[in-house]
Parts: sequence; C-alpha cells; structure tokens
Amino acid sequence: MRWITERWPILVTLIAVFIVIGLIYITADGRRELSPLEGKVRDGLAPLYGAFSGITGFANHWWGVISNYSRLQKENGELVEEIEWMKHKLAMVEQLEQENASLRESLGFARSITEPPAAAEVIARSPSNWFDKLVINRGEKDGLEAGDAVVTSAGVVGRIFATTKDTSEVMLITDDRSAFGATVLRSGDPVVVEGGGQWNSLRLKPLIKEVDLQVGDQIITSSMSGIYPNGLPVGTIISMDTGEYGLLVTAVIKPHADLARLRRVFVLKMKQ
Repeated sequence: MRWITERWPILVTLIAVFIVIGLIYITADGRRELSPLEGKVRDGLAPLYGAFSGITGFANHWWGVISNYSRLQKENGELVEEIEWMKHKLAMVEQLEQENASLRESLGFARSITEPPAAAEVIARSPSNWFDKLVINRGEKDGLEAGDAVVTSAGVVGRIFATTKDTSEVMLITDDRSAFGATVLRSGDPVVVEGGGQWNSLRLKPLIKEVDLQVGDQIITSSMSGIYPNGLPVGTIISMDTGEYGLLVTAVIKPHADLARLRRVFVLKMKQ
C-alpha cells in the first residue's frame, strides 16, 4: 500500500493517458480527419504507442516461442520413438538378409540333383544314440524316400533310413552301419568312409593299394557308391594308422558338419 500511495500521481497519469487514447480511437472511428486536440494528443503519445507496441510484440514473440517449444518437444518425442522403431525394423531386415545369405550359401552345393533341396528341421534325437540317427519334419508327402541324402552347408550329414507321411528318420554318417564311397580331393584316390559310432570321427579305408593320403587331406563324396552326389564335403583327415608293418590300414576323419548341434538340414535327390 505504501508503494501505491507514494506513486499514485504517476499511476493516475498513466490511467488517464490510456483513457484518452481509448477515447481518441473510439471517436476517430469512421472519420478521415481528427480535431486539432486529438491530433496533438496522438502525436504526443506516439512514443508511447511505439513502446506499447514493442512490449506487445515482444510478449507475443515469446508466447509463440513457448508454444512452439511445447509442440517441438512433442514432435521430437514422436520422432525419437519412430527412429527407435525404424532401428528395430532395420535390425530385423539385417537379420533376414543374413539368414538369406546363409540359405544361399547352404544351397550352393546343389549341382548334381534333379529337384531343389528340401529344407527340414530336426525335431527329435535319441539320447542313447545321439550320433546314430535323428528325425526331421519332412516325409513322404514332401516326396522324400529312403536313400535320399541329407546335408548341411558344411557337409554331409547322412541319408534317410525310413519315412512316414510327415517325418523321416536319418541315419548319420557316424552310425556304425554307415558306409559310402568318397574321394581324396588332393590326389583323387578312391576311398570308403565308415561310421564308427563316435561323435567326432569317421573311419577311412583305401580302395587301392598305393593310396596317397596325408594328414589334412580333404575328403569329398563320390557318386560311384550311388548314395551321395559328387563333391560334397565330408571331412578332414586328422590321423593315420599304418599298422604294425608300416602298411597303411586306416585313417581318421573329422566331419565338417557339426553333428552335435544340427537344427536345419537339406534333403537331396540324386540324378536317376
């Protein structure tokens, strides 16, 4: 109250000024000419018009800034969410591209078959004979039959032993009943590859007396046995046993296919 009482003349003057300005605008509405008194008052108060207009413009400007800031904050939040969603979709696309590239690589071996490979998922394995056989989710309705070759992109897995309408039992190359013709990639010498019931090894027996074998040699399938197409990767020779008299008897092969962790395989049909 003390502040108001000390400055009441100034406040009264300002109120009077605004009243005069309002009256001038009200009475001047619709008239082209002003009275001399109205003109002098308007000219005298012109600086106040400018100051008031500047204050009003400044206030409107910052009100617009505050309103735009709130709107921009909302739009920015929406854009951030959209960017995160696009990142998620991009990650999904990259994953699909990787899977597609893997599938193209997996199908690169299909050169000696009459029909496209049939992709299948491993659905069952017996704990007691984990490295003898497995069951896949493709069967007779998919055109599969006993004797069809089963492979992965890494190499040979086995062959179909029995089928039902919807499933097939696959005998793995590590099964001790498995045997098929193969070739030493470096020398071209024919050999027989047999399963030994071991999860990470196969037995190799030469078919000729003077066979040329070395540790590290790559073994590939041969169609001469009528089981697998030519040229499918089998494994690598990791050791040789020359027997008591220095004569080559057998060699041990480590399979290329990871038979312990099979999830997806492909079934091939040989040319008839």
